[in-house]
Amino acid sequence: MLNDVYGQGPEGAPNDALRGFDVRPDRSDFARAFADWQPRAVVFDCDGLLMDTESLWIQTQRIVSERHGVLFDTDLQHRLVGLPASRIGPVIAARAGKDPDSLVEELLQVNMTMVTQSAAPMPGALFFVAAVSLRVPVAVASNSARCILDQALLRGAFPGGFSVTVSADEVAHPKPEPDVYLAAVDALNMYPEDCLAFEDSEAGAAAARSAGLKVIAVPASHDQQPTADLICDSLEAAALLDWVDSWA
Repeated sequence: MLNDVYGQGPEGAPNDALRGFDVRPDRSDFARAFADWQPRAVVFDCDGLLMDTESLWIQTQRIVSERHGVLFDTDLQHRLVGLPASRIGPVIAARAGKDPDSLVEELLQVNMTMVTQSAAPMPGALFFVAAVSLRVPVAVASNSARCILDQALLRGAFPGGFSVTVSADEVAHPKPEPDVYLAAVDALNMYPEDCLAFEDSEAGAAAARSAGLKVIAVPASHDQQPTADLICDSLEAAALLDWVDSWA
């Protein structure tokens, strides 16, 4: 059974003392990771973290790939994890011998239909965002296109909304580059070192780290362990909620 929360070692690897043990995490996990530090703002990823849209994005990639005779195998799927349409379209196009721009547009169209019909909040996301927003400003920094990000958040109906939302097509470089996080922090009128990011993928965690934010990772699957200050298996983790409740 995975731990609800386990600390990261100095190289970003899970703490060996906690790996594989069935423990009840407490505030000491957060004290080890953050000491007395508390965020002045929180920036969330969206897909796979707040909204259960990551599976829809994988389905989108599979559908478009197979339409054009490209085998969407495990290797290709892993290569594309956490990347936006602007990066994925050219990869599929190169294998299919097609125009990259047309593949990007097709990915967005297929995904928009799926998100509009099926997107739903991740477990605990509505409550957690509400709890955090009572204490600090909250933002979203997403690798989705603006049209899809807006539709996903509309489907989520997060109480109070977000102070800032930034999409991949509003910055020069998407995740794993830091641009979306830097833009979100700037729009919040904060310094990166005062902000905490929540991410589910390595590409997203790398972007937040590069931007200078502290990072809590909530992986979408058990075989992912993004490099982060702390890893939680859910936004519903009791120790995580207790830590947020302690923020001054």
